[in-house]
Amino acid sequence: MNLKSGTHIRIKDIAEKAGCSIGTVDRVIHNRGKVSEPVKKRILEIIRELDYKPNVNARVLASKRPLTLGILLPSYRRGEYWELPNLGIKEAIERYEEQGYNINSIQLTYNSPEKFLKAGMKLLSDEIDGVIMNPASYKESIRLVRFYFQNNKPFILIDSDINGVPSLSFIGNDPVQTGLTVAKLIHQITRHIQGQKKLWTINLSKNLDQMYALLARESGFMNYYSGKLLLNEYDFKTFDIEDHGSQKSIDELMEELFSKEVPHAIYVTGSMVYKIAISIKKLKLEQKPLLIGHDLIRANIDRVMDESVDFLIEEEAKRQGYLAVESMIRSILYKEKIEKKQFMNLLIYTRENLPSDRTEQA
Repeated sequence: MNLKSGTHIRIKDIAEKAGCSIGTVDRVIHNRGKVSEPVKKRILEIIRELDYKPNVNARVLASKRPLTLGILLPSYRRGEYWELPNLGIKEAIERYEEQGYNINSIQLTYNSPEKFLKAGMKLLSDEIDGVIMNPASYKESIRLVRFYFQNNKPFILIDSDINGVPSLSFIGNDPVQTGLTVAKLIHQITRHIQGQKKLWTINLSKNLDQMYALLARESGFMNYYSGKLLLNEYDFKTFDIEDHGSQKSIDELMEELFSKEVPHAIYVTGSMVYKIAISIKKLKLEQKPLLIGHDLIRANIDRVMDESVDFLIEEEAKRQGYLAVESMIRSILYKEKIEKKQFMNLLIYTRENLPSDRTEQA
């Protein structure tokens, strides 16, 4: 690429020269979001080399245009998983407003597929510019996407993706690949145990009709053992449990299940692994099963700290919300092309490597 230094250099030119995305360059220029040090250093060197000057006037004009975002995410209580993406969305909106952007948000929540569809349709009548949402279930999501497509409303999916839908972007991780990763981790730990290993998968959800991501993780989990021809080495059991908020009911169920057998490992596909950990701890077993779950929420961090949960899988939930807002602004105000898939880092935490700021908050 032959570029002369000067004010006609674009962010796109810097991205091409650095071999990265436009969004990565934008984050470096405005010093926000996560960028690895080697990439950041390379971008800054190119900016100096080309004597890049931001087009301030264009950004000021763009920032003056009101932007209304519809936020459609599951309902939650404080300390639950969906608080994290919401915190990321809030943080992004506040930072952009500090820079002079005029951003409005209309936030609706749901706790059933029917309410998801109803809330999503309501956003259409509120004259929103774009929607950030998590798909509740396949059928309702496809119906809602149809209306957004027909009304030219861009939408971003976070946490869960549905292949083939015309979203502006998906931000999160492939749940099937996540399930494969957890399965490999369990196999590496348990493969030296003599005889057939007992392995439980638990899908614990507030609504069994909204388990799209959990079931996709379970699918990837099973695919690992099938693909590696390991089915004869394990005895598999899966439990779909609807959580009504009572720890006592979980305790009673776990006591009943453990009276029949004690598994070698348990994979809880969602963020409520702490409830299973609490129940198991009450049983006072001689040999505790390996226990793996998802997400750095406060209750899970406590259980990792006391080692009743062995591994936590984190997919940067808060960052998903932040990037969704950033991507909408880049697309709607700056007319930039957004990456169709923005995959988060898949992080595996134990007591020994929990982030210090999280443990202090816990």
